[in-house]
Amino acid sequence: MFQPLKLTSFVLKAGGLPIPVNRIYRLFSCCNGKIRDLKNMKHYLVQILVLLLPCGIILANRQVSPRSSKAAVVGTNVTLVCNISGVNLTIWMFNNIDQISQGLSIFTSNQYGLEVRNDRTQMALTVIIADEEDEGLYSCQNKGNLVMEFDLTMEVPPILQLEFGDSIYSSKRKLNVTFTEEAAVQCIARGSKPLVFLRWEVDGRDAVGEVKTNHSREDERITISTLRYIPNVGDETLACITGGQQAVPSETVRANINVMYAPKCSLLISNETTNEFRLFCRCEANPPPNNYGIYVNDSLQSTEREVFISSQSPAVVFCNASNIIGADTTDPVELGEFHVDQPLSGGIIVLIVCLLILPILTIAVVIIIRQRRKAKKQKDINRHNAATIDATSNIPLPKEQNEGNIEDKNDPSNLPLIDQSSQKAEPSEQNKENTEDMSDPSKVPLMDPSSQRDVPSEQDKDNFQDLTNPGEGPGIDKEKWKEEDGGDDDEDV
Repeated sequence: MFQPLKLTSFVLKAGGLPIPVNRIYRLFSCCNGKIRDLKNMKHYLVQILVLLLPCGIILANRQVSPRSSKAAVVGTNVTLVCNISGVNLTIWMFNNIDQISQGLSIFTSNQYGLEVRNDRTQMALTVIIADEEDEGLYSCQNKGNLVMEFDLTMEVPPILQLEFGDSIYSSKRKLNVTFTEEAAVQCIARGSKPLVFLRWEVDGRDAVGEVKTNHSREDERITISTLRYIPNVGDETLACITGGQQAVPSETVRANINVMYAPKCSLLISNETTNEFRLFCRCEANPPPNNYGIYVNDSLQSTEREVFISSQSPAVVFCNASNIIGADTTDPVELGEFHVDQPLSGGIIVLIVCLLILPILTIAVVIIIRQRRKAKKQKDINRHNAATIDATSNIPLPKEQNEGNIEDKNDPSNLPLIDQSSQKAEPSEQNKENTEDMSDPSKVPLMDPSSQRDVPSEQDKDNFQDLTNPGEGPGIDKEKWKEEDGGDDDEDV
């Protein structure tokens, strides 16, 4: 049913147009709730538009104040800033009912503070240590006009805790979980406003498992999230993280987890000597194994992790270990008289290397010693030849020339180079004949030694004496001769 009276009254009320309602009633009374023909409908529609035109003008000229939302944490100071054009004409309202202030005068308790900023163009209202009761709508009016509205929401951080089984987790201990077995851990957030949502992480990664979250009534403010997952070996931390609040940062409760698992064993075999095998049972487990067993030919050989057995006869060996979670047994291994699959031990390798290197080192030392001896012998021969040449060059010279030679010999740069080939005298024809005769023993004439010996003259005696003792020759410095000779006369001879 078309009811223009109610429609017009609602529009006029919303626009604030001061038109009496009885006038509107009289306008539509003839309709009696119905419009009978098209002519009457057109007439009354024109009347409605005429009445609504002033209302539209009022709505167009009316200012729309900006509105913003703000969230804050309970127990902190909250500041709201409004742009103004006059301090004394500024009014702050709470929920459009309670007037907080006018100008710089505060009408309520001392939980508010006012401050003028930016050359009296802004006014800041501060709610000191705001609590949940301070949540609501704050409005700023200047010169009778609404300037700004703030929808303030107060948030409360949650209290987090973890529960595992029937106990509450404490940071002083670890959560003991078992590998391959499902673990159920609960995260409980109490007292949050608004209610938070919870998520799980394992070692910084999103947890893989079933997550079930329960929210209580708003007044109870409890959120419970349950994680069911299978731990992996190596997992260290489990974390529950909050979310869903604007002013309150996300909070985390973290637990150190201890993943327990049964032993996983392997048998290590090595031949330390030529007649023994070393058996070592290596196992990884948490907690560490408390029982070991090494078996040889199905008989318990030792309850320790290590044992030595003889390699002189074949054997079948294996080991096992256990802890509070479970046990593990290795596959049997057949050992022959020589376990060729195992590499040589370190001691044997070092011995072989030493035996290979020792002959090489011995040969090198012998070669070096021989080279040194050969060099020393060659040095001695060179020294002896030099001394012989110096001795044969000491021929008596005239006094003036001899004195000059003495000066030249004192200066090594003035010593003349001696061509040994030039010192050899060419044999005469008679000497050649004597040489040919001496090659034939039958042609050698018998000589009287006494008749052939010539009596040396005084000059010859002096020369002979000089040759037999080169250090005594004329023009020779005895001290220099000894230094050059080096005192090795006996070794040269």
